[in-house]
Amino acid sequence: MSEFRRNPFTGEWTLYAQNRKQRPYQFQWRTVNQKEDIDCPFCIGKEASTTPAIYQDGADGAWHVRVFPNMYPAVDTEIAQVSKETFYEQVIGGGQHEVLVDTPKHGQTIDQLSDQEIFHILQVLQMRYHSIRENPETKYVQIFKNCGAEAGMSIQHSHWQIMGVPIVPERIRKMILLGMQTGCKFCDMIAYEQQQKNRIAAENQEFLAIAPYASRFPYELWILPKTHMTSFSELTREHLQYLASLLQYLLPKVKTLRANVGYNICLMDAPKSREDFHWHLQILPRIGGFAGFEHATDCFINTVLPEDAARYYQHDQQKIEEKEE
Repeated sequence: MSEFRRNPFTGEWTLYAQNRKQRPYQFQWRTVNQKEDIDCPFCIGKEASTTPAIYQDGADGAWHVRVFPNMYPAVDTEIAQVSKETFYEQVIGGGQHEVLVDTPKHGQTIDQLSDQEIFHILQVLQMRYHSIRENPETKYVQIFKNCGAEAGMSIQHSHWQIMGVPIVPERIRKMILLGMQTGCKFCDMIAYEQQQKNRIAAENQEFLAIAPYASRFPYELWILPKTHMTSFSELTREHLQYLASLLQYLLPKVKTLRANVGYNICLMDAPKSREDFHWHLQILPRIGGFAGFEHATDCFINTVLPEDAARYYQHDQQKIEEKEE
């Protein structure tokens, strides 16, 4: 059983999920366990090692993408009552927590996949997003991918996680409050960045990737639809193809920032209440660690200017343009 507790001074939520302590961990500190005979529950042929599949695009032993409930969920559909506080705010941690394994090959990473393989993954993510969002308890759906030990990955086999939670995260609430007061500040930012051309990392017909002006992480990327879209649910098949193409271009560049770099891919979306928003993906390389200043002030120290990060990603941009012609 899990629960959310809200900080009365910052408005931020903390999710307490004690059963997550029991999940397997296949990394040593800052190094990858390179044992070839590692017992991986996500590998093809090991389907019985996980919970039963919700979605699988082939028979056992012959699939490419597989989705199943997390065996150690941070939130759960089985809701138990918790004692009520009179001073603090809390919410029972009900919801859904699923795993999407995006390759049957152990050791293969998403930056090694083709744009068509990434397109298929995005289609399945969108399908599960729709299903989880329909849950009456769900207020927000978070899709994310942890790549590498420094990014919070515990199982080496490449995978995504999808969570439906009964709260709206404070970061999303603030982004809506500050970004959607008068029109859409995200749309304004896209127009400004296209005019300035200082922080564009890559783009195609439907999406713009920028190194954001006040990025928290070195080489951080935001991928935004050029036309206003409130939610990931609004993407058509064509949009997903363009998004896959851009990811297939950018992720190998993220992977080569340094040896064994960790990074997160996070989908920032509108709450279920349908408040207006401009959904986007954030790619967050985990270069450098948080220290006392960051934890005390929530102000990040970044050693790489976004303008320099954009120039790194811009190299060979013509390749993505040629592919789409």
